[in-house]
Amino acid sequence: MTEISDDRIRVLAREILARPEFAGAHPSALQAWLIRVIDRILDWIAGFGHLRVSAPGLFWPIFATLVLIWIFMIAQIVWAISAAMRAPEPQSDAGVSGPVRDPAAEAERQAATGNFLEAAHYLMIASFRTLAERAVIDLRPDRSNRWIRRALRSSKLNEQLVKELDSLVTRTERHWFGDRENRPDIYTEWKSAFEQVLRVA
Repeated sequence: MTEISDDRIRVLAREILARPEFAGAHPSALQAWLIRVIDRILDWIAGFGHLRVSAPGLFWPIFATLVLIWIFMIAQIVWAISAAMRAPEPQSDAGVSGPVRDPAAEAERQAATGNFLEAAHYLMIASFRTLAERAVIDLRPDRSNRWIRRALRSSKLNEQLVKELDSLVTRTERHWFGDRENRPDIYTEWKSAFEQVLRVA
């Protein structure tokens, strides 16, 4: 049997690994860079211990700096955790005013003091809540008004009421997040829409 030299073995190994089926065995450019970085870090850690003998004047300042950084990081973590534990829990509407506030009743109070945009906003919430309680839409905190409008369009509500609610939600959002226009007509229209929701939902 003919003996194959080491050089020939290496050439054959390179040729085999160069085949397409072994392409995944080669690290990507990013992987190769990460490997080099990790190797350098490990080499530095391995060589750092030798500084204690070969250059103690350099070793101890670096060691003290690293210890101080470590202590600072631990202190920051402890402070953040303790601050989070001391912080009061956010108060919900129920915590502020006892029982869960009725948005429809709150809308009337806001309208009585001339806050018509606030009143319209509360009636919008009351309408959404009523529709959710009657299983017309699925209302959750992560649901946006855009999602609710899509749900209304595919619900069992009559088309005219859906169009009215869709238009009112759009107008309310525009005033609420935009010009803050405080006109009584939007409250009046929401009140009419809410009464329809109570009747048909």
